[in-house]
Amino acid sequence: MAHDFSNAGTVVSGPEASTRPGAAKLPELPRHDFHLMHNPESWEVCQREDGEWEWLPRLKCLYLVPGINGVRQVKGGIDDSPARLAFKDRGWTIIDRDLGYVTKYPCARGKSSYLTWDRPHVMGRKIIVRHDAVGYATWRRGLVEDGTIPTPEPEALEAILHQLDRRIERAGKSVHIPGVKARVDADTVKLDGAKKAAKKATTKKGKRATSGK
Repeated sequence: MAHDFSNAGTVVSGPEASTRPGAAKLPELPRHDFHLMHNPESWEVCQREDGEWEWLPRLKCLYLVPGINGVRQVKGGIDDSPARLAFKDRGWTIIDRDLGYVTKYPCARGKSSYLTWDRPHVMGRKIIVRHDAVGYATWRRGLVEDGTIPTPEPEALEAILHQLDRRIERAGKSVHIPGVKARVDADTVKLDGAKKAAKKATTKKGKRATSGK
């Protein structure tokens, strides 16, 4: 039976937070802490529960590991300011950790940092991570609606649509294979939905991308 750790973690609000004393420990070494960040060219099309398609920001982790991406080990902790500044200078948006997207769980030698919508469960010696896709999509949608992440430029979505179109075209040569045909059919539906959603995504109320964000 899997052990549920969903109530054992502490959502991080700010650079540091402690986990609840006495909470059960995950049988793993610590997972690195992180910031979430967004590049204005990085978007993905997703299907909502109601069947409609929408464009959501694809987020990347900036892990707080000394020696990587400009993160430095300093007396008393880690200095990630050079790393964040470097990414901002390249047009990335660093998402404020006060939004609570990091949850920490006690583990064998410290704390493990997880995306808040990823909940670890232990089954024997194995850790199963269950992802709340609907909750994560809702949160990312809110980042655009409140202006935390600027609305996408049409050119950014056009580039992604072109890639999907090319993938369908390449796979079409093997469409006689049942498995390939199923993927092509799914991608065709996705492409049609993505095109319809693109106009709405680029005209949403909110900030547009600007250099230096």
